[in-house]
Amino acid sequence: MRVITIAALIAALGAPALAQAADDSLDKAAKKTADGFGNLLHGMGQEIKKSGALDEPKKDEKKDDKSAAKADPNPKGGPK
Repeated sequence: MRVITIAALIAALGAPALAQAADDSLDKAAKKTADGFGNLLHGMGQEIKKSGALDEPKKDEKKDDKSAAKADPNPKGGPK
């Protein structure tokens, strides 16, 4: 009888502690996942910067765009 009473007392006191530990572990797991995903996105951004895919054109390249020949508004050669 004494063993059953002790087991019941341990179970009664241990259940809330176990539930709290489960909540804490879920919170920690969610935070760890969010941090890991943030690090993943940060790393992907760094790799994109290294590749230069999103770089703005340099000043020399911008000048080339301005000096490009424009289409003739009257291609048949009539009066302008």
